[in-house]
Parts: sequence; structure tokens; C-alpha cells
Amino acid sequence: MTIPSFDLRVVRKGRSTRIAPCGELDIATTPELEQAIADATAQSATEIVLDLRELTFMDSTGLRALAQANSRADESGIALSIWRGPRQIERVLEISGLGALLPVVDPPPE
Repeated sequence: MTIPSFDLRVVRKGRSTRIAPCGELDIATTPELEQAIADATAQSATEIVLDLRELTFMDSTGLRALAQANSRADESGIALSIWRGPRQIERVLEISGLGALLPVVDPPPE
């Protein structure tokens, strides 16, 4: 049995934090993302970017984490941006209806 791969990259620049989950965001890996978001909020970030470009899978726990990140950012006065991921991730957001409620944007050109 192979274990699905997951990595989480966090890049801080001043008071901006970019969090990039890579691989499969599911019940086993979502707590790591939630902790990174909580840490960014606690460290007085003024902007948090969730970069979904390298996700390959996201289940309902990942959707919940995105919704909670949005609520936490609103409560804390933090600007939140969620960079669009691959088509399969976009589809999960569309089907759930959450994509229309979250600040999902195109990533800046590289």
C-alpha cells in the first residue's frame, strides 16, 4: 500500500503569508493546513494566500478548511486570497457551491 503524498509549503514575506498545499488534501492532511492557517493568523499576518495550484485531490475536509480560513480571515481583518488550482480542484469547488462564496482568484503571472 502506498501512502498518498502531501507537502505544505509556507512562505512569509513581511506580514504576508502564502500557504501552498501540494498533493492530496484530505482527512489525514487537512489538520496540517489548518495549523498553518492558524499560525499565520496568530503571527499577525495582514494577508494570507492559499495557493491551490499543486493540489491533486481535495475532499470535504479540505473544503471545510477553506471555508474556515475564510471565516477566520474575516474575523481577524486579514485579506484572504485563494489561488485557483487544477481543473479537478475547481470542479470540487463548483459542485460544492463554495467556489462562489470564497475569494478564489487567478494566480498572478509568473
